[in-house]
Amino acid sequence: MEGLAIVLGLIAAACLYLASPNQVLVARRASLPSAGVLCWSALALTVLGTWLWALSHGWPSAIAGMLVTLTCAVSAWPFFGTWVQSRRANAQEAA
Repeated sequence: MEGLAIVLGLIAAACLYLASPNQVLVARRASLPSAGVLCWSALALTVLGTWLWALSHGWPSAIAGMLVTLTCAVSAWPFFGTWVQSRRANAQEAA
């Protein structure tokens, strides 16, 4: 259950990153759902992941674990987006 909860936390953090106006992971902003839909999806995934984590470890550790997962992942997604953007720029320069 913890593994699935962590994956849900990573996806929730990705939804929060994609909802931000300065994300560079997806080239076309129009292909994304609205920021509201992404934020509500992130909230739902966070609650579901916390509940799954609480099944095996209890609520205090589930909340702490999900908070750590979300904060680390929210910090990591912009680095991944910047890396993807730099690869896109390098591919366009080479072509």
